[in-house]
Amino acid sequence: MHILSRMMVFLALTLGAATASAAERAIIVLDGSGSMWGQIDGTAKISIAREVLGSVLSTIPADLELGLLAYGHREKGNCSDIELMIPPAPGSAASIVDTANAISPKGKTPLSQAVGQAAEILKYTEEKATVILITDGLETCNADPCALARQLETSGIDFTAHVVGFGLSAEEGRQVACLAEETGGKYIQADNAEALSDALTETVAEVVEPPPPPVEEPEEVAELPEASLDAPDTIEIGKPLTVTWDGPGERRDYIYLVDPAGNNGEGRNLRGLRVIHGDIDNRQVRMTAPVTPGAYELQYRYDNRDVIATRPIEVIDALVSLSAPANAEIGSTVTVEWVGPGGNRDAIELFDPAAKQGEGAVVRGSRLVHGDFENRTVSIVVPTEPGFYQFRYWNGEDRKVLASREIEVLEADVSVSGPESVDMGRTFEVSWVGPGANRDAIELYDPEGNNGNGKVVTSTRLVNGDFDARTVTLLAPVEPGDYQLRYWNGDSRAVLATSPIVVVATAVSVAGPESADMGRTFEVSWVGPGANRDAIELFDPEGNNGNGKVVVSQRVRNGDFDGRTVKLVAPNDPGDFQLRYWSGDGREVLATAPITVVATQVSISGPESVDMGRTFEVAWVGPGSNRDAIEIFDADASNGNGKAVHSMRLTNGDYDGQTVSLIAPIAAKTYELRYWDGNGRKVLASAPLVVVATEVTISAPDVVPAGEAFTVEWVGPGARRDSIDVMSGDAEDGKRVGSGRLTNGDYDGQTVKIKAPKEPGSYTLRYWNGDYGVMLATRPITVE
Repeated sequence: MHILSRMMVFLALTLGAATASAAERAIIVLDGSGSMWGQIDGTAKISIAREVLGSVLSTIPADLELGLLAYGHREKGNCSDIELMIPPAPGSAASIVDTANAISPKGKTPLSQAVGQAAEILKYTEEKATVILITDGLETCNADPCALARQLETSGIDFTAHVVGFGLSAEEGRQVACLAEETGGKYIQADNAEALSDALTETVAEVVEPPPPPVEEPEEVAELPEASLDAPDTIEIGKPLTVTWDGPGERRDYIYLVDPAGNNGEGRNLRGLRVIHGDIDNRQVRMTAPVTPGAYELQYRYDNRDVIATRPIEVIDALVSLSAPANAEIGSTVTVEWVGPGGNRDAIELFDPAAKQGEGAVVRGSRLVHGDFENRTVSIVVPTEPGFYQFRYWNGEDRKVLASREIEVLEADVSVSGPESVDMGRTFEVSWVGPGANRDAIELYDPEGNNGNGKVVTSTRLVNGDFDARTVTLLAPVEPGDYQLRYWNGDSRAVLATSPIVVVATAVSVAGPESADMGRTFEVSWVGPGANRDAIELFDPEGNNGNGKVVVSQRVRNGDFDGRTVKLVAPNDPGDFQLRYWSGDGREVLATAPITVVATQVSISGPESVDMGRTFEVAWVGPGSNRDAIEIFDADASNGNGKAVHSMRLTNGDYDGQTVSLIAPIAAKTYELRYWDGNGRKVLASAPLVVVATEVTISAPDVVPAGEAFTVEWVGPGARRDSIDVMSGDAEDGKRVGSGRLTNGDYDGQTVKIKAPKEPGSYTLRYWNGDYGVMLATRPITVE
């Protein structure tokens, strides 16, 4: 079934079920966040939602009181962008469809607050209420939809939330499904046909074929389990409250905080928490006391129905106050001291009473837990608009203001000062006067950038400059023209001061030899800004399939900066290249010059054969670059992929004589001598090398005295790192208890002296080739 038709069936059944009672009222909460432009089966999600609403709402009864609430549809990044667009009323279907068709998704996803507002509009604590949430994303405004669902379920008369999810993963679906599950509603994952089919089948069965009335039988009164509650007799408003319980502790058992006088004396649920969601081991739950003083009651509800234990608790008044300066300059940071409950969700808000045509609006806020909680202070940056504002103590649990204090925001001197003009690509200093808030910055702004809409070219936070001297360092762009220096207030996102500055064109050039032998080092001189990221590049216009490629690059700072020269290494591919002056900050080429890389002779010459493990000399002709090397290559190694078994950089040999010394491998076979281009990572010349097996033997007394020196005669490669070792245990992997390098003995006479171990016993002498880590010969020896 196509996703559109599946959603139509679900909404039709949901809304149809809502007409079962004449008193039913429902609100559709529609996601208007920017992600609704994403597609499912090639169609934008907002388009699917519009079409579903248009099709379904045309079939519902006219007397159904239906409303529409949307979020994220007016502005970006605003978690308060929630609007009741159509109040619940009979015959509202056509208006809802027209309004939904005009919505253009833009902003964030405050789905929890939106559902909560819809519930309040429907007076869910007094009447039956249904909310249908259509969303394609998760909560993005620091709210907990699951906690909201539990609150709505416990506080509502008969509240139900249904959730339609667009393109959510299983894990994402679980994070919003609780809105439906905790309130007895349905969660439909719109991209899962099987789950959707199961949910619709169950919904159709409930609506089309309601279950027959139950057969009345004599009721058996079940005996309820016993329970008890323990809590303080009194608690101050808004304080954290720990309730200890004793009882069955079943999955659907709740602890409630009830206002007996609420709801016209019928009682009202203020808080509720499942016992299994608390500290189940210690049989405790934690909640927050109300902010209204009075007599309240704690209840243990078995299976969320039967009250099996109660306990009275009195909430008493307490001091809540704020202390802050009477005035502050625009954009400055103010420390607010507070006295109050200090609840987890409590915050200090900065409120503008004149905003929204006198309705007022919260400018910014800071949770108490995000400030200096021990000293009961928070820091808040005041706006950049002068005027009268209020600091407010906000109780997050009950959403009430417990205390307020007025503050006047005053005009202040804000300025930015730099040179009248600066050479392109140069670093220059800017002085500033202003609030100096943590997010404030000095910007270099191009009024003509971004197609005339303006663009910030570069920016430096004040805290990243010399804050005490009130200066920052900026880098001029490489495009000449008229720019602005701006003081930017990051908290209010406003420009507080500007100053003009002209970026002046300067001479830029690059000069090197007309040609360079491949692999050779050559010098390039330059004239230009010399900024920190500027570099001289060797560029291959034909590289990267004709798109061009930087072959080698050297920052001008890493060369002779005073002499304005850098050294580059020519590649080992002959051809026509470019020298380029590269502006790293502007990411532009400022000057070029041609250069030709010329092919040179490359050859390698060594012996046709060499005894295994012997040192031999190889002569070479070639570029002689810093990373070039002569290698002994084994084509059969690494499962036939080949491997360099020995290598020597040319710069580590006799560079003037153009020779290097290598050590032949131990395995007798044919190898390859190779001239290796380290920069280009390729072989420029090669020659065969045959390694010949030679005799390797050890001669020594059969028995030697413990702890005394004895002489060993040897025949073998006699390489620089070869040795005769005395081994205990296994000759190859055992412990070496004595050793003598061949070069430390009588090398011409091919003997070496070794000290016998102090412990008598059977040992093994071995000839060890140190260069390749191979054992070439062994013989037993006894120590007495």
